[in-house]
Amino acid sequence: MNKNTKIITGIIATAVLLAGLMVVLSAQSFSSQGKYVEVKGLSERIIKADRAIWTMSFEVKSNDSTDLYRQIANQVDGVTSFLKDAGFTDAEISSSPASTYQDTYNQAQYRYNARMSVSVYTDKIDLVKEASEETLSLIEKGIVINDSYVNYEIADINQYKPDMLEEAIGNARDSAQQFADDSGASIGDIARANQGVFAITEKDPASPEMKKVRLVSTLRYLID
Repeated sequence: MNKNTKIITGIIATAVLLAGLMVVLSAQSFSSQGKYVEVKGLSERIIKADRAIWTMSFEVKSNDSTDLYRQIANQVDGVTSFLKDAGFTDAEISSSPASTYQDTYNQAQYRYNARMSVSVYTDKIDLVKEASEETLSLIEKGIVINDSYVNYEIADINQYKPDMLEEAIGNARDSAQQFADDSGASIGDIARANQGVFAITEKDPASPEMKKVRLVSTLRYLID
């Protein structure tokens, strides 16, 4: 056996020894917990959003830069007036800087193009839902909205977390207790717990302002 072969053999033997030691240590750690049952606890809430971000985007086109500027100002003013008439305040309304570009293609219909958006940031959830369904009236003012999107949010999800976590843990313990009762055992301490993640989704497409908040906690209970 040459020197290189001896070195490789020694490395393999060391790796096998370490792997075996890890298995033994893992087994000892596992057995130290004794018997246990791992269960999941669910908590769900239907919560109405308390914050809305509504963004409307539109485009204007022209072959004259001065006319393009006039159109941008008129469109922003028109959308802003629509929002104020609906009941929103100046503090809740903002507009983005116009994104402009020149189309230098020799057969382009318009040389100058601009895209901008007007947004509403508010806690008037019902007003947003009502007004967002009335944007077709802007067409009468010559304003065609390319995209209108409302993002409904729960501003402070933390206020719901303690009660939901308590409920999820309680449901998990009930499941563990049922298992223990069925097997003639008794529930001990919690050996391991995973709080889980709060998942927020829409309740249904027709009412995006209503959110389903879901928490699944995983707990491991020792059993005697």
